[in-house]
Amino acid sequence: MLRIFRHIRKWLMEERKIRRYLLYALGEILLVMIGILLALQVNNWNEQRKAKIKSITYHERILEDLDIFISETNQAMKRSTSIRNLILETIDFLESKNLPEDKVRVFENTLHFYYQIPYRHPSLTTLDEMRSNGDLSLIGNLDLRKKLIQLDQDILSNDEVLVQIGYQSQNPVFYIDQFVRSIPDTSSLTSRGIKVNPKFNFEAMANDEKLINYFSKFSVQWSHHIMFSKGLNESANELREAVSQELENLK
Repeated sequence: MLRIFRHIRKWLMEERKIRRYLLYALGEILLVMIGILLALQVNNWNEQRKAKIKSITYHERILEDLDIFISETNQAMKRSTSIRNLILETIDFLESKNLPEDKVRVFENTLHFYYQIPYRHPSLTTLDEMRSNGDLSLIGNLDLRKKLIQLDQDILSNDEVLVQIGYQSQNPVFYIDQFVRSIPDTSSLTSRGIKVNPKFNFEAMANDEKLINYFSKFSVQWSHHIMFSKGLNESANELREAVSQELENLK
């Protein structure tokens, strides 16, 4: 094709047909420009197609992250509620200075679990990856993007509070430990560990106001965790619906 153009150009120059040559030159330039524009357009279409596929993949993964978050947070709230209720029941025993025989196991369970740090929520790993790769713009729905970022920030803020709770719990745990002795049950030794039975002085515990106050603080701590988790879960459920709708629109 280029050889033909060269022959035509040479013939026009030899025949001194300047006007025709100029028209031909303009036509040749126009053809080149059209070719470049078509190539750019095809490239743009290809890039848009790749971006759409990538965006769909990200939305699918965010949906999976939210499903995991909702499921694990629901389990954590059930566990936190159970521990909080154990502590509240234990406070009732201590304040009434009465521990019924059929409630000894409840009291022992409280001594096992009251001090544990509440569950830390799973992070939105896909959103973290998108932020690191500079791909947040692939969440085209600006309102959805803002809400996802806000949920991620709320999760991090809640986990920072849990770390502070862990630090603040150290002194109460040391104080309560003076009333409890852990006795290993050697007959229960397995490859998974050994059962530990707490031995405690209930009378001394029931007569110590400071200890009862510490248990009260732990009950508040667990209640706050349940409240925060419930709020995060509600936001995650709303976002799950929004992400699902956006995914349908993209497809």
